[in-house]
Amino acid sequence: CSNAAPQTAPIESFAPCSSIKTTGMKADGLMLECLDGEGELALQAIEGPAVISVWASWCTSCEAQRPNFIKLYEQAEGRFQVIGIDVEEKDKQDGYEHALKKGMGYPHLYDRDGRTSNYFGPGIPITQFITADGQLAFQKIGPIFTYEEMQQLMDEYLGIKV
Repeated sequence: CSNAAPQTAPIESFAPCSSIKTTGMKADGLMLECLDGEGELALQAIEGPAVISVWASWCTSCEAQRPNFIKLYEQAEGRFQVIGIDVEEKDKQDGYEHALKKGMGYPHLYDRDGRTSNYFGPGIPITQFITADGQLAFQKIGPIFTYEEMQQLMDEYLGIKV
């Protein structure tokens, strides 16, 4: 028996940071770099509904839940956003290459210096569920190991069936 997560296929690129829908806030709040190198974005400007996954390439619990976020992104169909935030990397390139290698097609932001720990709290993985009106509905600290749990959280906190 194995609890290993299914392997994901490498990709050549992930969705650009410019694809993230925002409320129009420019410089208000916590600004994060785009992992793709294309500018920066105010974290609080992300338009809901959205699911934000805080991860790092070296995090084994992040790895275990990764297929659930990939599947969620594939099923979003414009109904909600899936966004990754890479934190605590030795180098930005490590996170960038990891996202490609692991098939993480959704857009990613990058926390160069750990500033998001004041916003999300310490440790990873962390997942936030943001409502359509931009409110934090729920924050899950720790991994989401099954897609069934992801479906339950989406329904319970965002009212979205996936």
